[in-house]
Amino acid sequence: MQEFGADAQNCSYLYVYGIVPLKNNAKTVEFGFAGLDGEPFTIVPYMDIAAVVSSYPRLNPLVNETEAMQHAEILKKMSEKTTVVPMSFGNVFRDEETLKAVLERAYDSVNACLGLVKGKIELGVKVVMPGAGADYSGAEAEILNCLGRLCVKASRGESFSDRLLLNYSFLVEKVRLSEFSNAISMLEKRHKGLRFIYTGPWPPYSFINIRIRGENVHTG
Repeated sequence: MQEFGADAQNCSYLYVYGIVPLKNNAKTVEFGFAGLDGEPFTIVPYMDIAAVVSSYPRLNPLVNETEAMQHAEILKKMSEKTTVVPMSFGNVFRDEETLKAVLERAYDSVNACLGLVKGKIELGVKVVMPGAGADYSGAEAEILNCLGRLCVKASRGESFSDRLLLNYSFLVEKVRLSEFSNAISMLEKRHKGLRFIYTGPWPPYSFINIRIRGENVHTG
């Protein structure tokens, strides 16, 4: 991977996947795989952080399910290699100068997020009841208490069905992944009437409070 320079390919923009830490003012970060459409990764550094980008033909990406899925898969693989603050699909910048200005404004918030998610992964747990109306509040409390002891933070998701007992994302230290998975298996055996949907590991989307788009930075 090379630093993105001013002599880059003409008529192309910078597609941002995420922001990663740089050690010892490194100029490269190697992943062993490519970005969207097989484009090589480059970096736009600012101090000890860098945006991981690749060349992209449009400033305003079209809604594209295939590319969105590729974006998610790339970030998942990237998070296995390094700590990353993931960006949502479709963040494209006109040039390096604009992106560096945004990194400068977001620097403190990005560093805080990198510190929070370092060495951690996101795991998703949904628990579905066999039917609406039954009282599973005791089971809900037990599940959350059990899994809460194994995570750093938990984020409650949307309750989109009256059969959904709980929908949570958990920020878990990578070294506790097996312990967390074993806890899910134990809970499934204890609550045979409930259906557990366990997903991940994922990049820590649910625990990042930074939204970078165009020339703007939003936190919270």
